[in-house]
Formats: sequence, structure tokens, C-alpha cells
Amino acid sequence: MARSTATFAGNILCDEGYRHTFRKDYEKKYGPRVWHRDFFDADIVACPDDTVLGKTFGQVGVDRGGLHPVDAFLDLVVEHGDKLRWRTTISNYRPEVADVLAADPSVQLGFSDAGAHLRNMAFYNFGLRLLRRVAAAGQRPFMSVERAVHRLTGELADWYGLDAGHLRLGDRADAVVIDPAHLDDTLDAYAESPVAVYGGLSRMVNRNDETVRAVFVNGRYVFGRGAADPVLGTERVGEFPRAADQPHRPAAAKA
Repeated sequence: MARSTATFAGNILCDEGYRHTFRKDYEKKYGPRVWHRDFFDADIVACPDDTVLGKTFGQVGVDRGGLHPVDAFLDLVVEHGDKLRWRTTISNYRPEVADVLAADPSVQLGFSDAGAHLRNMAFYNFGLRLLRRVAAAGQRPFMSVERAVHRLTGELADWYGLDAGHLRLGDRADAVVIDPAHLDDTLDAYAESPVAVYGGLSRMVNRNDETVRAVFVNGRYVFGRGAADPVLGTERVGEFPRAADQPHRPAAAKA
């Protein structure tokens, strides 16, 4: 069954009628599309053919005599199957729009795809990226640093009715120490790491070891500079925050 399915898929991807439909859909400017990004913005990160590594599918098409980027993409998929991997930006890639969304009080910052894309998505450092954008705003700030920190901590905790996210006497000391000097291009670096419980499956991850200097849970140091303290996973140092019976809905704050 697996072999016949793969053969069936290969036949479709080689079919000129299918490719014509794909090319037409790809070039459509308005309305929903199956592939909604630019093949010149899809970087190849793994392929048995090392001559295409680091290139985009669009560039591969150019290198192959002006081949349409859709055909360059499909040719590589047919030839290499699941050994071909790439990365691309799928949303909020315009800086000016991202700034508006980040400052909008009706937008909650975060990401979860509930494990649906186990290998191919690593959006878990959005908080650090926001702090970098704020710090780099210069003469045209769209948000203060204090407001950005509050958006990532107390604002979210208040919204969900959690007793967390604020610096208050007697509170549980859950904290992260961030080096502002490393809110830099290292946040965009590509990295993968094997997941032992999935048979060593390599997954795209974030490695911000120089930026995140220390993590404390209930006052106990548990992680920093890319290394876990021995206490992590062996001793219970914290607990899940309990939600209030009626979550507090704070009034919209001005950005």
C-alpha cells in the first residue's frame, strides 16, 4: 500500500495537467491559493543533492535554465521525496504590519499548533523576537520596552485569570533573565535537534542560549545558557498556576 501510494503521488506530480493547474494557482494574485508563498522565499535546508542546499526553489529554477519555480519544486519532490526539506515564512512577514499587530491590545501574542507540525515549525521564541523589534525600533518606537515585557507576562496572566506575571512581594519567583545584548540575529538562526521519544526524529528548534541566561522556577535555577540544571526533571520545583473562577478581563490598554 505504501509503495502504490507513493507511486500514485509521483505520477500526479509528474502529470503536466496537474503542473499546469499548480502553476496557474501559484501565479494567482488574489483569492485563496493552495500555495500562498513565494518559491523564491523557500530555502532548501536538506536534500541528497547538495548543489541545491541553501538555495530557494526559485533560484533552482533559474539555475536550470529558467524553469518555472513550481516545476523546480515538483522535480525535487519527485526525485528526493521526504528527504527534501525547506523552510519559508508563512505569516506576518511585513515589519510594519507586524508592529501594528504587536501593539494592538486586542491581539494576544503567542503560537500553538498543538503538535500538528512536529518537524517543521519552531515559533517558540516569539517573545524574544518581540523584545528585539522593540529594542531596535530606534527613533520610531511602536511600543516601549516596559509595555512589551508586560504584554508577554502580566497582561497574558491577567487575561487568563492566572496568579502570575507580576513582580509582587511574596509571589512565586518564576523568572527568566535575558541578555539584551543578544537580542540580535542569532534569534533567527536555523537549528535542529533529535527527539529521543520519536526515535531520534530531527526537529527544527530554537537555540537562543546566549540570549536566555537563566530560568528560575519558584526561585530555583533550572536552566541557562543552553544547559539544564540537574534539578530539572528530577525534583519538583514548581506547579501549574491555578486559574481564577472568573478570569479577569482587563480594559484595553493604550499601546
